[in-house]
Amino acid sequence: MRNIFIILALVSCIGFIVQGSFLRDVDAKTYAEHSGAGKTGLVAASVVTSAAYFPFKAAYAILGGITSGLTYGVTMAKESETAHRIATKAFTGDWYIHPNILTSHEELNFSGPDDK
Repeated sequence: MRNIFIILALVSCIGFIVQGSFLRDVDAKTYAEHSGAGKTGLVAASVVTSAAYFPFKAAYAILGGITSGLTYGVTMAKESETAHRIATKAFTGDWYIHPNILTSHEELNFSGPDDK
């Protein structure tokens, strides 16, 4: 059973990396345009890839929260804006992979809003 889970996780990760490496010239249908079976497949793929993605996002958020807290504490609140920016980048963004990300109609936003 454990081997099956490891193989499934590896295939999901490889599929996610390969999907992200192709150009976006494909005219794929959105999630809403798929048939019932297509939607079911996209939701299943979303659940599997989200299961592999979530631990990385959670670790990023935890480390970002620790870094933000340390920044705030070490600088004695003089760099509270920097601490807030670190926390915002760590805790926002996508926490799961939506089916439209799998069809390339949305982009995966791992680290929240861009600083501008």
